[in-house]
Amino acid sequence: MRAGLLSEDAVIRFINENFVSTWALIDDVKSYDGKNNRLASSLADNWEYPLDLMFLTPKGAYVDKLNSFRDLPNAHVDVGHPGGHLKDSPSHSEIFLSHAQKFLDFRDRTRRDARK
Repeated sequence: MRAGLLSEDAVIRFINENFVSTWALIDDVKSYDGKNNRLASSLADNWEYPLDLMFLTPKGAYVDKLNSFRDLPNAHVDVGHPGGHLKDSPSHSEIFLSHAQKFLDFRDRTRRDARK
């Protein structure tokens, strides 16, 4: 993912303009789960192999995730991706931007509802 999707200029710009991004190893996350750590609990509760991206609110509530095996059917076979190439499927950028937009829409709805 880093060599493909996350190296595309449009995706990098979109992430930098809209998100605070970080990464965590699932074993580290699990070591904090159940210890009154909302972020670790949310990550652990919604993780599935091989999770690549997860979208959370600033308070750690889960909104959406991107899983390369399920959501990126055209991943290169050299990265150990199962399945085959789907000829006319959306690009990885389009799939990522769709998931990211779902998060931004959720954020905007939440902000509107808070002002009511």
